[in-house]
Amino acid sequence: MKGFTYLSTALLAALPALAIPTESSLQKKAAPSNVGYLAVAWKTADNSVYFALSGNDDALDFKPINGDKPIVKPTLGTKAVRDTSIIVGQGDNAGKYYILGTDLNIATTSWAASTRTGSRGIFIWESTDLVTWTNERLVTVEDKTAGMAWAPDAFWDASKGQYFVHWAAQLYAEDDTGHTGAPSLNTSMRYAYTSDFKTFTAPKTYVTLGDAPVIDMSLLQDGNALKRFYVTGGGPVEQTSTNGLFGEWTTVNGAIADSDGFEAPYAFWDNVDIHQAYLLCDKVGSDAGIHAWTSSNGHADSFAVNNTHNLAFMRHLSVLSVNQKQFDALSAL
Repeated sequence: MKGFTYLSTALLAALPALAIPTESSLQKKAAPSNVGYLAVAWKTADNSVYFALSGNDDALDFKPINGDKPIVKPTLGTKAVRDTSIIVGQGDNAGKYYILGTDLNIATTSWAASTRTGSRGIFIWESTDLVTWTNERLVTVEDKTAGMAWAPDAFWDASKGQYFVHWAAQLYAEDDTGHTGAPSLNTSMRYAYTSDFKTFTAPKTYVTLGDAPVIDMSLLQDGNALKRFYVTGGGPVEQTSTNGLFGEWTTVNGAIADSDGFEAPYAFWDNVDIHQAYLLCDKVGSDAGIHAWTSSNGHADSFAVNNTHNLAFMRHLSVLSVNQKQFDALSAL
């Protein structure tokens, strides 16, 4: 989410672990039978949903599809979407897919105002084939003390049979209805649960670092462990947990190389090589766009910049592993 430099100029410091006693089960690694990857992104010049595809032979060789035209154009709220995340349906929603996104048109506001009086809702679309997307809705997930709801993402918590949905928000005192004073909670990661992406539980705080804001979180399963990436201070941070989504998180030693000034870290595994990991981050500023890192184990200090392909045509995105039928249908767009 661009605008983090407005939120904080704090330098990256030692980060405390967070412990909340419950368990969570996230999606597993991609199956080797899958043949490629779908990137779900937006563009600086057009805050709509765009798709790009790559194959197993080169996971980072993403090419626009649908004639480089939007797959979805938002019609609700600010009529602008960013920070797009694609979610696989589970449980009663098996066979469905969901796209989540931030409701924000920065052309009609400022970064300062967007954290005080921004949208408290998130965009949601759904599909059964990844090609046709319907049921657009803008669902309020935050309470009235929040100034915004940025960069939503979701994971299936099998222990609850529901989706764990998270986003970044800044809160204000209940009696500060205009959100004109100092925040009561600096930008932190918040969460709620849903079974249908229509109704959500009351939001709670998931990750907060006091004066240092936290944005753009994503998670990656690594065997019996989980990896958590988010942005605070100078750039992306990686943490690990061996006892669940709400367990104790430990910051991985070593920084992600050359990642200062980058946001929206999103990691995914290679379909074929179970040790190969990719990290996509969004550079902010005048030369904004996606850049890539690769790693043989997914650890922060092993990610190396990969400039093989120009991915800057995409912004803050997510990636889905796809099978042959899905790949062919998407390629035909």
